[in-house]
Amino acid sequence: MKVIENSPDRLVLRRTSWLWGIVLIVMFIVMLLAARQEYLEGDVRDAAMVVFFTFLLPGLAFALLTRKDVLILDSRKGLIELRHLTVFGGRKQKQAQLDRLEQASTQTSYQHGHKLHRVALILSGPHPKDILNITPIYTGGPSAKEAADIINAWLKGAS
Repeated sequence: MKVIENSPDRLVLRRTSWLWGIVLIVMFIVMLLAARQEYLEGDVRDAAMVVFFTFLLPGLAFALLTRKDVLILDSRKGLIELRHLTVFGGRKQKQAQLDRLEQASTQTSYQHGHKLHRVALILSGPHPKDILNITPIYTGGPSAKEAADIINAWLKGAS
């Protein structure tokens, strides 16, 4: 996650899934080239089917997988805001009171022999505690731990 703003009153982190977008655009171009080749070979029906699936499958995947996740911790408003924005304007937003935030943590998943992580916010409340996942997917690398460390350092400074 990238730090957009880090002040005593406000912390803003953002994660954008550009890799999925790039992979899907490349897939889209390859499928259009395949459709063009089918058309040039005179097979209009197969070319039309490839074009149909070119728009259907990568387009749907692009709409669902390419998104921006924004976390805003605002001590003036006393709010945690989590926004999920899609490429085509879809928007989900969750809010919680900032005073309920105990800490940020990383969740780990083991998939195909690899450790993947995501950041979760631990909120006070009835047992079991509420957990607010910043991103819906797990990713590799140190970015989830770094983001959790940034959030926890900001919390210590804000309290």
